Amino acid sequence: MDKIKKVFQKMSLKKSLVLLALFCLGVVSVFSIITILTFSNIRQKILDARPIVVTDYTSEYQTNNEITVIPREYTHGELSKENKIYYWIVTILMAVLPVLYIITASVLVAKLYYKLKLQAPLENLKNGISHISEQDLDFQLQYTSDDELGELCDTFEYMKNEIYKSNRITWDMLQERKTLTASISHDLRTPITVINGYLDYLKKSIERESLTSEVLQTTVKNMTGAVKRLERYVDCVRDIQKMEDIEIRKESYDFKELITDITREFSILATEHNKRFEIHDLSKTLLIETDKDMLLKVMENIFDNALRFSVDKIILTIEETKDCFSFQVQDDGIGFTTEELNFATSFFYSSPANGGNFGIGLSICKILCEKLGGVLYLENTPNHGASVTIKIKK
Repeated sequence: MDKIKKVFQKMSLKKSLVLLALFCLGVVSVFSIITILTFSNIRQKILDARPIVVTDYTSEYQTNNEITVIPREYTHGELSKENKIYYWIVTILMAVLPVLYIITASVLVAKLYYKLKLQAPLENLKNGISHISEQDLDFQLQYTSDDELGELCDTFEYMKNEIYKSNRITWDMLQERKTLTASISHDLRTPITVINGYLDYLKKSIERESLTSEVLQTTVKNMTGAVKRLERYVDCVRDIQKMEDIEIRKESYDFKELITDITREFSILATEHNKRFEIHDLSKTLLIETDKDMLLKVMENIFDNALRFSVDKIILTIEETKDCFSFQVQDDGIGFTTEELNFATSFFYSSPANGGNFGIGLSICKILCEKLGGVLYLENTPNHGASVTIKIKK
């Protein structure tokens, strides 16, 4: 029975409805034929029970002086009152029962069709809509079938997952905005405090008439440095905003030609900085679908960091798997500290190891990687150098 139910559930809606209707129609036909034949026999028996009235006959004389009467014409008498009632009851039942069979079969088809084909997916969809209306996307539709409703449930599940991804992205963006706002508020406070301090110092010096030309020049120089730091912060915020607003336009490119362009550009940069550059291309794909300009911008930022921290050599390794392309830039510098591994891609992260520069380059790389459908992660090589890897989905 379970096997029949599973086979039935895998059928299309139209096919299963036709099959169920034909089955019930066959059952109705059998019952109707049996009913009509049975009640026809009963009616005939009731009619046969009527009295016979002979209206004409012939006589034949036998040799033994006996007379044999042979009826020539006869009619049936009236049914008794009781038999008349039985007769009409049987006639009505013979006409009504097949109609009742059809009605019962129709109701049965509807109930069976709903129970076997519609109930489970509709309840799943109803529960799914209820979860979504309550902003709960942590659920899964428990319905697997090859029919149209199974496809509808799969589409609903896909839609739910896309909504979840979209909400996740929106949530991450909001969190990044909050982090960015907090970072800006924190980092702007220092140069502003410095400027206010120098202004207060100038004000007091003027009041005491102790402001000398040398002190004024030193103060102005320090204030100018603080203002430049503010300008750099503003430029960084603007760059981040531009990165977030960039629209990715993917096209198909000759992968080997792209690698050649990267090799040529990075070789020139490495030569200018008196560094050795090696590239290991382990990929086999001839075409790549991506936003070439954005990918090159990410690679340039990563390579620029490697140039600043490498001692002698930088290695670019290009690999591919079934699902993604991998670009790994390794240097032979001091590598990342534990703190840098955790926070180097955060907005405005500053480490003494990188000369107090803002961590804006890797932040931009992270944003662009995500827009390209990839990820960026940091690690240290076995030789204690730094390694930055980006993986872009095919």
